[in-house]
Amino acid sequence: MSNAQQHTGAVSPELDEMVCDLIGFMLDELAEGRDPGVVACAEDAASGRIEAAFSDDGEEACLEAAQAFIMQHAAGVPADGMGTMDRYAIAYAGAVEVEGAYHDAVLVSFFERALPVGYSAYVLFENAGAGDAFGWADPEPAGEEPALI
Repeated sequence: MSNAQQHTGAVSPELDEMVCDLIGFMLDELAEGRDPGVVACAEDAASGRIEAAFSDDGEEACLEAAQAFIMQHAAGVPADGMGTMDRYAIAYAGAVEVEGAYHDAVLVSFFERALPVGYSAYVLFENAGAGDAFGWADPEPAGEEPALI
């Protein structure tokens, strides 16, 4: 990783790919009318990956469980082939306010050790469960947030 990336807050290609994979999964589930719950995904520096989905409780409890999962596995999960966590993302379906109205969106928070802070973004969607009539927009930034690791 270059020093420029470490100091500018630029997202690495590895984190970008992991976040895009997670958003793609969420959108696919929503297009088919399935509730994906809250999904956490983490990788080590060699792209060893673990994932977990939380859906048995309310959205807030599931989000807290996903955050706890990330913090609890920061040192890695050797049994699953993942070393010390280098990056993570957490995603769930919710709503965001845009121009005074609320819209359905996939919300995602993400971080990697080279970044100064964590970041969040959202992807607006419509017609959940409508298959080919399901639509989504490009990801939009939502701001900074504290890192979990």
